[in-house]
Amino acid sequence: MSGSERDSDQKGELFARLLGRCQRKVFLYALGLIHNAADAEEVLQETNIVLWRKFDEYEPGTSFESWACRVAYFEVLKYREKTARERRVFSLELVETLAAEAEKVADEFDDRRDALQGCLTKLRDVDRKLVLNRYRPGATTRGLAEAAGRSVQGTRKSLHRVRMTLLECIQRTLTAEARR
Repeated sequence: MSGSERDSDQKGELFARLLGRCQRKVFLYALGLIHNAADAEEVLQETNIVLWRKFDEYEPGTSFESWACRVAYFEVLKYREKTARERRVFSLELVETLAAEAEKVADEFDDRRDALQGCLTKLRDVDRKLVLNRYRPGATTRGLAEAAGRSVQGTRKSLHRVRMTLLECIQRTLTAEARR
């Protein structure tokens, strides 16, 4: 394998890694601007093509996610222009406002998710298992109660207590991070 082939492979691997980490956020960002999942998916695909074509312009060390969202923003504008004749669309000002809000909400979501993960580790094992088991696909409070040999009402109270503990921990964590 020649040096240029190896460099090309490394470039492709880096691109795939960076893109994989931010696909969900870029999709949610586009969805926040377009409000239609199928259309947001189309914009995401176009964004991915542009990102690959312009990957040489990406500056390593900067936020790939922010760069990808900025490219998605321009793809949303192109999409709006293309579909403007077919249906009513939002004004450019509204799209810009929605773009700023979508970015802010996505960042807040990431912060809350990170805080939740940290707070889950601080719970007692029994409480962590209870809440994680409750949110498994198909799980019910009744099923958890039966499996533990407890009453449904007692299990509900325990879940409520754990949820409140997590909420307070998340709020404390986010407040502490905002002060930094």
